[in-house]
Amino acid sequence: MKSLIVFGMLILALVFVQFTQAQTVDEVINKHIAALGGKENLEKINNMISEASLNIQGTDISVTLTQVNKKLARQDIYAMGMHGFDMMTEKEGWMYMPFQGMQQPEPKTADEVKERLTDLEVAGPLVDYAAKGHKVELVGKEDVDGTQCYNIKVTLAGGKIETYYIDPASNMIIRVKKTQKANGQEQEIQSDFSDYKDVEGVMMAHSVTMPFGVLLISSIKINQTIGDSAYKHDM
Repeated sequence: MKSLIVFGMLILALVFVQFTQAQTVDEVINKHIAALGGKENLEKINNMISEASLNIQGTDISVTLTQVNKKLARQDIYAMGMHGFDMMTEKEGWMYMPFQGMQQPEPKTADEVKERLTDLEVAGPLVDYAAKGHKVELVGKEDVDGTQCYNIKVTLAGGKIETYYIDPASNMIIRVKKTQKANGQEQEIQSDFSDYKDVEGVMMAHSVTMPFGVLLISSIKINQTIGDSAYKHDM
C-alpha cells in the first residue's frame, strides 16, 4: 500500500511539473504576442508586402517579400540586371535563380513544400500553435549576444524543428534557428531580428541579420491588392 501511495504521489508530481512547464511556455508566448500588438491585430493581416535590400560581397540586391496568409509566400530577388524568385503556395513551390545558373524555374519536391507550409502563416507558428498542430517547449534560457533569452523549441506539425529566442525585456523574438536543405544537405540557418517598428498596430522587425548579410527592410505594407501574377512561376 505504501509503495502505491508513493507511486501515486510521483505521478501527481510529474503531472504538476508538466502543467507548470506548459503554463510557463504559454506565459512567454502570450507576452510575446501582446508585445507584437495582440492577437486581434495580427489576425487582421491578410497579406503583407515588404521591400528590402542587402549587399552580398559588394553586390547590391533588392528583395520584395510577398505573403498572403495561408496562400502564398514569395521572394522576388533583383540583382546584376536579373530577376529571380522563390515561391510557395499551399500546394506547390517553385524556384528560379538565374544568378546560380538556373535556366528555367524548377519545382520544389513534395517534402520541401510540406516542410515550408508554415512560411504561409503571416502571424507565425507561435500564434494558436496548438490549433495548428505545432508543439512548443520552453527549454530554458540561453545567452544571445549578452542577453539571457527564453529558448523555445517548436516542433512544427510537419515534424520540422525550429528554435525561437525571446528577449524577456522586450518580449520580442531576437533570434531564430531553422534547419533547411541547401545543395542536398541539411544546414542550420540563424537569423537575428532587430529594429522593430510599428506597422499599423503590429511591431515588425526591419533588420534581419543572416549568414550572408543584413536584410534592411525599408517598407512594409499590409492588406494590399495582390495580383494573380504573384502566384505564377513564369520567367
